[in-house]
Amino acid sequence: MKSKIVIWTTFMLATGAAHAANFNTQCNYSHTLPDDPIIYPGKAGEAMVHDFFGNTNTNASSTYESLSSNKATTCDSNADRSAYWVPQLQRASGVINATYEKTYYKDDQHVASYPIHAIPLGLQMLAGDHMGTSPNPHINFLCLGSGNYTTTMPTSCPSYTASGGNAPELNISVHFPDCWDGVNLAPDLGSGRENRMKGLMKAGTGGLNVAYRNADGTCPAGYPVKIPELQLNISYPLGDDPDLTTAQLSLDPVFENGQWVPQWGSMYTAHGDFINAWHAQSMQYIVDSCMNKPATPGATCGKNIPTYYSAASADVRLTSSGSTEATGATLVSAPGDVIFIKFPTPANLNDYAYASSYLQTFAGNVSDTSAVMLDLYAASTDWDDAAKLPTAAACTTQKIGGIYLDNAQQVRNNDVSSYVASQKAAAATQIGICVRNATGRTVQFSSRDGSWTPGLYLK
Repeated sequence: MKSKIVIWTTFMLATGAAHAANFNTQCNYSHTLPDDPIIYPGKAGEAMVHDFFGNTNTNASSTYESLSSNKATTCDSNADRSAYWVPQLQRASGVINATYEKTYYKDDQHVASYPIHAIPLGLQMLAGDHMGTSPNPHINFLCLGSGNYTTTMPTSCPSYTASGGNAPELNISVHFPDCWDGVNLAPDLGSGRENRMKGLMKAGTGGLNVAYRNADGTCPAGYPVKIPELQLNISYPLGDDPDLTTAQLSLDPVFENGQWVPQWGSMYTAHGDFINAWHAQSMQYIVDSCMNKPATPGATCGKNIPTYYSAASADVRLTSSGSTEATGATLVSAPGDVIFIKFPTPANLNDYAYASSYLQTFAGNVSDTSAVMLDLYAASTDWDDAAKLPTAAACTTQKIGGIYLDNAQQVRNNDVSSYVASQKAAAATQIGICVRNATGRTVQFSSRDGSWTPGLYLK
């Protein structure tokens, strides 16, 4: 058995060579307004025309509070109520309507001394040069199908083969700064329209409340908090016309004859704006499980981000001989053993929509290559893993699911939806689960002190 455990531990250490790093969310086009709640807050109609994605209520008066209270989002994650917006695109033949944006949250240059922190709730960020006239290293253009991003705006996009036929498409990619000053949720742009426009010049190089990382992946002086880098990709189908020689982006309007008159300018004014309104539990899971943790088999990153997540608050092993043991980094379950795990019930479960509830563990059979099924049961919660250890009676006879295990050591999500729903209905503040091992094999779980904490994963 010792050799099996050594192999399991060595495997987990070996995965430290790479990090899971990225996840993404895709948000369809929502609406268009001449508003900007960061640059001209509260001044409806006084900003350049923007296309908005994500939160459906974004306007000139939007705040974190108003965004987070609106449950309607065009994003494919219910946990993302953030606001994303970009200038409108047109050419001589008319406006080119964006269909969606896809944002990659990345840690492309992981530095152990600069772990990723969760993006603060309500953080406002700007990226790109609002008055640019030449290529910017943080803005890229892509003709879909060409395979190459470039900082130079193309004059046309060739057709590419896609389902349904050939159609040219332009993508604009905006890279946001990934180091925060740790103090200011909003950029200080000064007062007055002219001063605010001057302040915007810093956005092109990242000199406001957020900055771009150094070449070695560290954060510059004055910006000590490393956060995920947002890469905002906007999709513009071009229909039957591949020509982009007359393409322009919206600029701030000018006030003439008692009204605001829209202006248009260079494609090198491409930029993006963002207000963070992710569910805090989801964002923390992203950082803890996808960015600061070694790449782990079965890990739920990419697009598999929970809407709610609750890490285990206690876990204990009850041996077949009746002795109860608080655990170290691993929960070793021999034949006849029972594993107890307890979780805080996630708060405000009616605030965000989710379809199913899972017990998430990192586990595997360490006896042989057999596939086995462990049974899950409801457990009482009047115990802990310190002074008040559970007895055998704490594991009830109410079966709530099972865990399929083979000898692959990996993250596993096992459905416990009905049980979690019953605990929610009972207004339980804690949820207890026990795992009975009647397989004749020894299995091993990572404990809450180990490499992958057991958790309740609701999505």
